[in-house]
Amino acid sequence: KNVCMGFYICRKALQTMISIVTTSIVSFISTNIDNIFVMMVLYARVDETFKKKYVVIGQYLAIGILTAISLSAAFGLNFVPQKHVGLFGFIPIALGVKEWISYKRPVQNKSNRKEFPLETEKTEAAHPNKLQNILRKVTSIASKIVKPEILSVALVGVANGADNIGVYIPLFTGCSSIQVIITIIVFVLMMAVWCFLGEKITDFPKIKAI
Repeated sequence: KNVCMGFYICRKALQTMISIVTTSIVSFISTNIDNIFVMMVLYARVDETFKKKYVVIGQYLAIGILTAISLSAAFGLNFVPQKHVGLFGFIPIALGVKEWISYKRPVQNKSNRKEFPLETEKTEAAHPNKLQNILRKVTSIASKIVKPEILSVALVGVANGADNIGVYIPLFTGCSSIQVIITIIVFVLMMAVWCFLGEKITDFPKIKAI
């Protein structure tokens, strides 16, 4: 009887482990497909001054920041009733709608710039983006600690990570400590795979030329 119970517990633990790993892999791939193209551009820039390790370290730094932000937000959402947590799955959808609207707006913005170029520039100068100012200060401080090349890669990764946060917050919400640790380990391993793929794809001469 005890052997059967032990076998049952082991089987349930294995099923849970497989489920967590599968979900983590799918979440990483779905939020980092676009990042492959960013990494290809970065690898194509590699020379004597801009090394491959800068891309790898920068990418790991970026995914670390995005994961930390998502974990912090998810921790706050743990106080939300479990039955309502699924509603946060609408976050990635909202981000997609926002990107679609932003994609449609540039045409109108460009026409406004052509008609009233001086007014547009004055308005932008009079109302500077506070977030941009904060980012400049943070970047200035961080550049004293981390190499500027690594920092630039990390900033590109973070700037490209709105979808990561949108998916990772619901993913981490309600997870146990063990589940979070397993997910982070999967992310670490998947980032290594991503860096390898980005480098190998860029090695094709025609792709590198483009």
